[in-house]
Amino acid sequence: MVGMLQRTWDSMSSAEAGSSFLPLSFRFFASFGLLALHAALPADVRADGPGELVYLGMLLLFFVEAAWESAQGLRSRNQLFPTPGLGWIRWNLLLDLALVTLVIAFQGVTQERFSSLYIFPVLASAFYLGTLEIVGVGVLSAITHVLVVLGFAHGILPTFGLSSEFGPQDSGRASFILGIASLQVFATALVALLIRRNLDRLRTDLSVSEAVVGELSALHERVVESLSSGLITLDLEGRVTSANPAAEAILGKHIVPGVAIQELLPLSSPLPLYRGREHRFEVVLPRPEGGRQILGGHLAGLRGLNREETGQLLLFQDLTDLKALEERTRISERLASIGQLAAGLAHELRNPLASISGCVQLLQREDSPQEVEKRVLGILDRETQRVGAILSDFLDFARPEVVGGSVLFLPKVLEEARASWEMDPRTKGLPLLMDEVAQVSCRSDATGLHRLLLNLLVNARKAVEGRPSPMVRLACTLHEEGIRLSVADNGCGMTPEQLKQLFVPFAGSFREGTGLGMSLVYRFIQAMGWRIEVDSEPGRGTLIEILIPSTSQEEPLASGAMKT
Repeated sequence: MVGMLQRTWDSMSSAEAGSSFLPLSFRFFASFGLLALHAALPADVRADGPGELVYLGMLLLFFVEAAWESAQGLRSRNQLFPTPGLGWIRWNLLLDLALVTLVIAFQGVTQERFSSLYIFPVLASAFYLGTLEIVGVGVLSAITHVLVVLGFAHGILPTFGLSSEFGPQDSGRASFILGIASLQVFATALVALLIRRNLDRLRTDLSVSEAVVGELSALHERVVESLSSGLITLDLEGRVTSANPAAEAILGKHIVPGVAIQELLPLSSPLPLYRGREHRFEVVLPRPEGGRQILGGHLAGLRGLNREETGQLLLFQDLTDLKALEERTRISERLASIGQLAAGLAHELRNPLASISGCVQLLQREDSPQEVEKRVLGILDRETQRVGAILSDFLDFARPEVVGGSVLFLPKVLEEARASWEMDPRTKGLPLLMDEVAQVSCRSDATGLHRLLLNLLVNARKAVEGRPSPMVRLACTLHEEGIRLSVADNGCGMTPEQLKQLFVPFAGSFREGTGLGMSLVYRFIQAMGWRIEVDSEPGRGTLIEILIPSTSQEEPLASGAMKT
């Protein structure tokens, strides 16, 4: 008994109580309420008359029958008022009509307010029956009320409750009551039909929506399972909520929901916040059979319908083979570069060595005039310096760049570059234009940055030689991505073919120099992680911009592993 009461309470307080079967719940509470009300009211206030015991007995039967159906539903479906099959639906509506008729007959057919009770069975039928059956419930309700009123008016039905005071003398009032009641019932039937039509439309739309959602869900599942990349979803605390088959294949283990991601990958704990952007990582894992496995991917936020972050999404790939291919390609490119450098170096050294060899042969002649010997010694000095410059630049190019350095105040760096420009006799008094320099700093190698600026300025000086109004400009500005250093000139410019060969060693187009200046510039920029952009057209000059990204304060994602 206690267990049944507990199940009843749980059923009434659960979410399923909102889908209770209306005719049964109406009969259960209405019969119980009427019995309780009749017992609670004083004798001089409550309705009485002939057949009072029959009335109370019938109410008790209705209550017992409703309680029995509720108990059956509680046992079989753990719900107090479950919706039964179509046959039981019709039976319950008939019982509701009988209960309403009993109440109206005992309380008095002259009471217009009680005749409105027929509205409830008609409205309830809209949720469970078809169109014709709804009309049938309305017609049956109206006919039942007409027969009851006429039966008491003409004495066909025996005296019962307050309806015993109703007789043939009240036929005019009976017509009014019947008209009002019938109008209410048929108006309710019309409303019920509209409700039913809307319910059918909603069910159709719901079915279509469910089909679309089902297709999208199946498509999403197929896409996730077909991904070659590993996909793991996490909650806000960094625990796994789901993983696709590729993730398990890449990691070589079964992923159990609820496990912390740090047990699968060496990532930081706690994970960095989303903050509207992705966090990239690259980690190295040891293989059970030996060797290592390189994984790379990114971590992004997972948002719900209200755009609030509900978790995180981890997408990663096995980069081991790709890294090995990159290393082989890098070695091949390095070997090819060495061969190209060797050929370029041999070509650049051949000309001064030939001049030196010729000068030595002239000096070996005993009859060489003193003027010739003086000129030959000048040539030897010049060509020796040229060979030294080539070898010096080549050693600088071959030497690994120093990454990092110190924090440099850029206005001071640019001022030092201008001072070097002004002290160079080759500039021949050409002014170096400088706009107002942004008061910013960056982390770099001081010597490497100074050499970079001088190489760009030297090339600009060579490009403006012979121009009627030469101009060279050095600038430092701020933009949305960081700092922009630029060197501009109105010199000869470059053709598309020259632009393609700009950073190739020994591919310079100027007669003066070793051909390694721009190669040194490019190597330094690559080592620092900066970016260079070149805009040039023949006859219109050249603009070279160095883009220095702003320093990122991003939280590290990979822990104890390679990071990108």
